[in-house]
Amino acid sequence: MDAKVVAVLVLVLAALCISDGKPVSLSYRCPCRFFESHVSRSNVKHLKILNTPNCALQIVARLKSNNRQVCIDPKLKWIQEYLEKALNNQFIYLKLSHSNASR
Repeated sequence: MDAKVVAVLVLVLAALCISDGKPVSLSYRCPCRFFESHVSRSNVKHLKILNTPNCALQIVARLKSNNRQVCIDPKLKWIQEYLEKALNNQFIYLKLSHSNASR
């Protein structure tokens, strides 16, 4: 075999071994591609808010009834109320922490 062919094969094999193996289409995919819009608040065990740079707001809920994880539509009214309340509580906590630190 020619030395040039061997060198090219070695470079190609090295490049394949160095790459992390994920196709580009999978590395940029959002975790929630479909949203459930008929999930009641009473059936949710806990919520997880995912912060991903290239995706819209992603909210994953674990259901009480079957212990399944589903992506919840962030436009649901009770989700909006929950987020607003959580943000207000966080703002109040930050405000109180700041005023206590200045004493």
